[in-house]
Amino acid sequence: MMRSVVCAVFMVCSVVAASGCSGDAGPARGDQQVAPSTGPRLFGYSAISCGLDDPHDEELKTDYADEVAGFTNANQICVSGDVDEMARRLHAVPSGSTAILYVEPVFFTFDDSRGTSGAAIEEQWLLVRRAISKSGISPGDVVFYLVDEPTLRGLPLADVTAAATRIRRDYPGARTLMIEAYGGPTGPTIPAAVTYWGFDAYGIRDPAAEPRYTSYLDQAAARLRPGQSLVLVMDATYTPAHRSAGLTEVDMADVARNYLALARSRTDVSIMLAYSWAGGIDNRSEKGVRDMDPSVAAAHREIGRSIVR
Repeated sequence: MMRSVVCAVFMVCSVVAASGCSGDAGPARGDQQVAPSTGPRLFGYSAISCGLDDPHDEELKTDYADEVAGFTNANQICVSGDVDEMARRLHAVPSGSTAILYVEPVFFTFDDSRGTSGAAIEEQWLLVRRAISKSGISPGDVVFYLVDEPTLRGLPLADVTAAATRIRRDYPGARTLMIEAYGGPTGPTIPAAVTYWGFDAYGIRDPAAEPRYTSYLDQAAARLRPGQSLVLVMDATYTPAHRSAGLTEVDMADVARNYLALARSRTDVSIMLAYSWAGGIDNRSEKGVRDMDPSVAAAHREIGRSIVR
């Protein structure tokens, strides 16, 4: 999810004419109500505790856990080179919640080498293990977010499997997660070592009404092995490309409700992760939920409370 959203929006718009990307975003559904949760049990946001400052406000703030407390239970936490900082972020995870720990920088770099040396991996991984131990969090309450959009970025899936295998040497049974970019009609490849798999696509008012989106989701579901399930990545950002797709900021409340409806219509979605609460993660032009019309944040709070209650 922490990649170029603008690129992802244009990618989907170029292949999904029925989504409304041509300028017709479809009918509004502002009267849709949120029902009690029967689908995903985990809900949260990308880049909540990642040291990133939202450029759309006047304050210097790099952790948003306090703003999403009470209606989320699975937020993204980033690793850093500071054991104490990582431990603090993990220790702050509320009891009963899950830490989505973004370990991509430990295992991968995306320069010409397309990887990281074994020695560097071990050095950085040791820091993560120390932080987990120091934080007091149970490893069972951590989902290791392995990598974002590896296929689009040219990373072999065998390397993703190797990272998951390395993690389980120290944490047997560890849960792992990866997010791909929407990949077109051929369908995805889902490594056996991944517990939770999802894909991102942006600028679609109602994913359930977009056949190519649902086809890709169904193809993924058909390729799940026992013990695997889906992550539904909710479009919760607003960019110039969203505007070009015919969506307004206010419309993003309906977009959120539509993603929830889709998640609840399925039995294979375990987690719903929204990109994003804070703005400016990949590009300063991106607005997050907290930067949009207040009705959008209100819808997200209602959705989250219906899931985590």
